[in-house]
Amino acid sequence: MIPAAANWRCFPYDSAAPAGQPFSPPYIHPGQTAGRFDLGDRPPLLYVSDYGAHVVAESLQAFRNSPFSAAMLRKYQHPLAVVEVTLTSTLLGRLANLCDPGVLGSLGIAPDEPAHHDRAVTQPLARRIYDAKYAGLRWWSTITGAWHTVALFTDRFDPGDVTFGGARILTPTDVEVLEARRMLNIP
Repeated sequence: MIPAAANWRCFPYDSAAPAGQPFSPPYIHPGQTAGRFDLGDRPPLLYVSDYGAHVVAESLQAFRNSPFSAAMLRKYQHPLAVVEVTLTSTLLGRLANLCDPGVLGSLGIAPDEPAHHDRAVTQPLARRIYDAKYAGLRWWSTITGAWHTVALFTDRFDPGDVTFGGARILTPTDVEVLEARRMLNIP
């Protein structure tokens, strides 16, 4: 069983956007295909993390080793925000925890497969997990093994299984931003 913990999401935010519409906490941009475990939008995946700095770092990765600018905290002309995401214990119980050697073994997955940087390896792996009827998967971040990603197949959970707290617009002095910058060498 995956431990219950707070989860986080980072996204471009518009406070006037209704839930489910662009720039609202639950919205997923169509055409999501480049992520490590993406399934070509069939179905889209909702990515969250158990660590706030992780979701911020994922949003700032393109700026690795570059001097910091407050403009990095904007995307699509909107400020980046973080939101706490709560997953029910029922949903957590339906995830493939790829951090567990027993789960890897039961799925016939070698430990190096989910860690691979080649999407030609990781995306078919996600499809296998999807085809095995899991609601998503959990795996450690490519940034640091101390952070974990949860990738949820959006057609495998009920709306009540995932709830979003209030969004908070990021500022340059937020602890998540400072930690993400440190991890990505963004001085």
